[in-house]
Amino acid sequence: MVETQKGIMQLKQLSNFEKSETNLAINRLNSAFSEDPCLKYLLNSDVYDPEKAKFIHEYTIRIGLLYGLITTTSKNIEGISIWLPPGKTSVTTWMFIRAGGLSLKKKVHPKILDLFKIYDLFSSGIHHRNASMPHWYLFSIAVDKQYQGSGYARQLLEPVLQYFDENNQTCYLETHNPLNVKFYEKFHFEVAETGTLPNSDITHYGMLRKPQNLS
Repeated sequence: MVETQKGIMQLKQLSNFEKSETNLAINRLNSAFSEDPCLKYLLNSDVYDPEKAKFIHEYTIRIGLLYGLITTTSKNIEGISIWLPPGKTSVTTWMFIRAGGLSLKKKVHPKILDLFKIYDLFSSGIHHRNASMPHWYLFSIAVDKQYQGSGYARQLLEPVLQYFDENNQTCYLETHNPLNVKFYEKFHFEVAETGTLPNSDITHYGMLRKPQNLS
């Protein structure tokens, strides 16, 4: 626990995100995830609804503010990442409630809590089978569509991954886009396990990154 808190404090220097910037961050996340199959899965729709999705993004930001680390590319928030530290890589019922998760049923749609539960049971099985050691979890990472392809995702990832390498830290992420898999492989993430989200044809990729030897 002491090492985890020390790590969070050391990584905090990478974060310039303030709670007052939440609305801008939500807009960026809405843009970045407008074609994301997992968000549509949680929205229970083939069409991405940004007015409903914004409440999911607000919830993820609250999780980051309460329990983890949020990094951004600049005050303009071209890109944003949310990391959860060892010991907080699974969102408990209390974490969910404290971050406002229960309000999603009213703000998004009546079935969303059931879908969150289904998704969590499925994804956490893959997660824990392949990352049973202490590790950091990339809860969310996004670059606004208008800024994609300009190196902002790399700008978000490299400083954090460098810290993990220097401090022998493992990390884990999930994606549902095969193009993202190729991107993360450039940063030494490896596909640990794949599956299909329940009641869908959406492929779920669990990716693990072990610390790299810097010598």
